[in-house]
Amino acid sequence: MPAMIGGFGKIQLNTIKKRFFSSEDKKEYDVSKLRNKLGPYLAGLIESDGSIAVHDSESKSKKYNPKILIIFHINDKPLADKLCLITGVGKVYHKKDAGYVIWHIQNIDHVFKIIIIINGFMRTPKIEALHRIISWYNKYRDCNIPVLGLDNSDISSNNWLAGFTDGDGNFTINLTNRKKKNIVTSKRVQCFFRIELRQTYHRDASFEQGGASYFTILSKIALYLNVNLYSRSRKKDDKIFYAFIVMSNNMFSNQKVIDYFHNFPLYSSKYLAYKDWKYVVNKIKIRDGKVLSTADISEVENIKSQFNSKRTVFDYSHLENII
Repeated sequence: MPAMIGGFGKIQLNTIKKRFFSSEDKKEYDVSKLRNKLGPYLAGLIESDGSIAVHDSESKSKKYNPKILIIFHINDKPLADKLCLITGVGKVYHKKDAGYVIWHIQNIDHVFKIIIIINGFMRTPKIEALHRIISWYNKYRDCNIPVLGLDNSDISSNNWLAGFTDGDGNFTINLTNRKKKNIVTSKRVQCFFRIELRQTYHRDASFEQGGASYFTILSKIALYLNVNLYSRSRKKDDKIFYAFIVMSNNMFSNQKVIDYFHNFPLYSSKYLAYKDWKYVVNKIKIRDGKVLSTADISEVENIKSQFNSKRTVFDYSHLENII
């Protein structure tokens, strides 16, 4: 990666620095800084909840320029707005009564900038779409963008998993009754971190692009957390959907999750869920296998009553540290 920045990037990045400027706060965010801070994160975010659209040259439908769309839950509009601001690209659209917003990036120069930022940081078969969009720019805009391969570095080496989690991750706190002779004596508290993803990418991907299966990247995440990789199928109407699941389910794997997000924080509203989740994990850790006290259980129940979709109060001050 450093060689790429120092090589092809020197002329192009200097050119882009002169062209992209955030007029709202009069602060320039050059592409080299954005790559270092946001490259892996944006790659992970796009690979989870984003799409890269490139017109098929063999299609007879109306031609369109390449575009990148990223969907955010309505609660994460502040994050979408922040990313739009600091990158200086695209617009955030909120369809009335919809539970989501879309960061829409379609301007030729804006899409080019995102390509430069994320190139070399993708880890899933969706890199196939990035390669198609790079080929489009190289062919129709006389660019010379290198087609970089998958990022095979350790999961712990950058904030890719943070971006991917902001899109597809989930934190869970479960309380179940402990019984003795059919009488409830206390409650058991369990904390899970979970990523569930479809098993196969919707287009063909070459061997160099990792193939069409998400098995490799989910296995790598599972190995990092030292947990098993599961698969499951769900039937909806007349269709069957297959997914891979990575889930931390013990103190060791949960601590790995905490260590990672300590180094590479989340930016969506899931950060708020993570803070509550982490608090409960540490409370369980302190008890060291002993049953939580009545006061502890009451506190956990109060946290759970305002957790995930039940949350009504949001604090986005953590976005001040995004870059």
